[in-house]
Order: sequence, then structure tokens, then C-alpha cells
Amino acid sequence: MTMVQEATRIMESMPKNKQQIVLDLLRVMNQDTAGTENKRDAASGFKRSGKTKFQLPADFDEHFDDLNDEIAALFGGETA
Repeated sequence: MTMVQEATRIMESMPKNKQQIVLDLLRVMNQDTAGTENKRDAASGFKRSGKTKFQLPADFDEHFDDLNDEIAALFGGETA
């Protein structure tokens, strides 16, 4: 079964109001991928939003995944 066939099968089983929500979502998602402004934002890199009183190290994004074990331990998880 292709994705289109599966999506059609699922959509046909939904009430009309939910079908409309899915269509609206697809339209919004399609506009986002087609816009040049979003492509420019993606090319410029990730930007955090909000204000903060502390400064992260310049290489924070490159080393964030290195902290997985430490973060898991903070939440009571077992580290590997």
C-alpha cells in the first residue's frame, strides 16, 4: 500500500470536520516548504527564541549530544 493509498483510507474513515483539519494542516505544511523565506531561515541555521540571563558556550550545539548520559541521570535514568 502506498502512502497516498493509506492516507486516503484513513481520511475516508474520519468524520468530515477532522478531514477538514487534516487538509488545513497539509496546506500549511505545503506553504512552509514552498516559501523562500523559510528556506533562507533554514540556511542561516538554528536560532533560539526567548531571553536568558546565562550564556551558553559557543560550541554548545556541537557537544549537546555528548550530555545524554548526564541528562538521563538527572531524570533518574540509567546511563549506559
